[in-house]
Amino acid sequence: MRTRFAGFTLIELLVVIAIIAILAAILFPVFAQARERARSTQCISNLRQAATAVLLYVQDYDDTFPVNLYLHFSPSGPCVFSFYQALLPYQRSGDIMLCPSDGKRVNPALAFQLSGLPPICPPVLPEFSYTHNYGLIDFGLDNNLFPNTGRAVKTLAQVEFPVETVVIYDGSLVQPGGPFILFDTPIQARHFGFVNANYVDGHARPVRARPLTDAQGNQLSGRTLDNRHTVFAWIVADGGPYNGRVRIRGVPYKDANGNWRLLDE
Repeated sequence: MRTRFAGFTLIELLVVIAIIAILAAILFPVFAQARERARSTQCISNLRQAATAVLLYVQDYDDTFPVNLYLHFSPSGPCVFSFYQALLPYQRSGDIMLCPSDGKRVNPALAFQLSGLPPICPPVLPEFSYTHNYGLIDFGLDNNLFPNTGRAVKTLAQVEFPVETVVIYDGSLVQPGGPFILFDTPIQARHFGFVNANYVDGHARPVRARPLTDAQGNQLSGRTLDNRHTVFAWIVADGGPYNGRVRIRGVPYKDANGNWRLLDE
C-alpha cells in the first residue's frame, strides 16, 4: 500500500506567497521611515555638535563669528581657508559635517577647482553635506579673496534673535547655469520634506519645506558644483524669518510693524 505524505497544495503555497507579499508591501515603507528617522536623528545630533563648535569659536574670538572664506598664503602657495576648517579644533571629528541621509555629498576640493578658486588649505574635508548662513558667517570688509563686499564680520551682539538665527543647515553647492548660482547654497529637504538646521543659541531642529516648482508644477533642479549629482529645489515653509526662501541667509530682525526682516540676506 502506497504511503501518502501530507504537504501544501499549489493553491496553499500561492496564498502564503500572496500574504507575504502583502505584508512586505505594508512593512517595507514602515522600515524605510524608521531608518530615515534614525538618520535624521543622527543628522540633528551632528548639527548640534557643530553648533557647539561655533559657540566655542565665538567665545575664543571676542564674540565674533568666523569668516566664510579667505585667502591664506602658506609656504607651499596661496590656498583658501574656510569656515569649516576654523571649526575643526572645536570638534572631535570632521564626520559631524556629514548627514547620513545625504547621498549627494559634495567634494569641496573638486568644487573649488571647478569654480576657479585656489585650492583649499589642509586639512581638506573629503566631503560635506551642509552649508551655512552666508549672512551670518560672512566674508568681512577686508576679505582678500572677495574684496569690497561691504559686509562686516558679524558679532554675537548683532544677533537679536539667536533662537531663530540659523547657522548651518542641510544644503548643497550648485553649479552656475542652473536655477541657482554659485554660493546661493539652496536648502535640501532630505528628511521627508524637512531641512535640519542648527541655531546660534546651540539647538538644532527640523524645518519644514515644500518643493519649488515651475509653472507646469515640475520641481526645479540643478547640478552640484562638482557636477556629480542633481539636486532639487525647495522653499522654507515654516512661517519663520526664512519662510519662502530657497536658501537660508541673513540675520533676522523685526521691523516697526513686527514683521520679520533679514540683515545681509
